[in-house]
Amino acid sequence: MDNEGKIVELLAESLKGQDRIVDQLKEMNQRLDGTNLRLNETNQRLDGTNQRLDRLETRTEKIEDQLIKLNLQTVENTRAIFKLAEKVDQIADLHNRVLKLEKTIYK
Repeated sequence: MDNEGKIVELLAESLKGQDRIVDQLKEMNQRLDGTNLRLNETNQRLDGTNQRLDRLETRTEKIEDQLIKLNLQTVENTRAIFKLAEKVDQIADLHNRVLKLEKTIYK
């Protein structure tokens, strides 16, 4: 009978230990559920951030294209300004040439 009491006592301790393990597992599962919820929220925020980044990338590409066009236009405008400056120099030089001719003719 003494052995039966010890067996019952050991079985009771074993059951208590299993109950503690079950409680710890439940706690761990709850924490894991909370962690999963936070991860899902984080993933949703990351998805939103990725969408915004994609829109920004598209806008950046459009701006780069516009900058290329503006640079080309600037180059064309610069060439036109230099051509105009040459013509202005020619006109200014024409006045000097006419003055020389007048001086030579009317001496």
